[in-house]
Amino acid sequence: MPIKETAEKLERYQERLRTGKAEKIQPEHVAKILEKLTSKETEITAELAAATKQGKRERLEHKLATVQELIEKARWLASQV
Repeated sequence: MPIKETAEKLERYQERLRTGKAEKIQPEHVAKILEKLTSKETEITAELAAATKQGKRERLEHKLATVQELIEKARWLASQV
């Protein structure tokens, strides 16, 4: 699942939590998203270590920051469910 779709799913879960429909969120689903994001973080870190061009390094650094932010949101959501 691309990062964009994962982020959208995480946002939908957070919206459910805000509207009081948290019982519909399965903890296993949040754990699965967290697992995917952690895997993606590892993958991007490896790509970043191998990148030599400055432009590619900047894109990967931005992508890594985004994934790390999503991981923090997923961890927070997991603690709320």
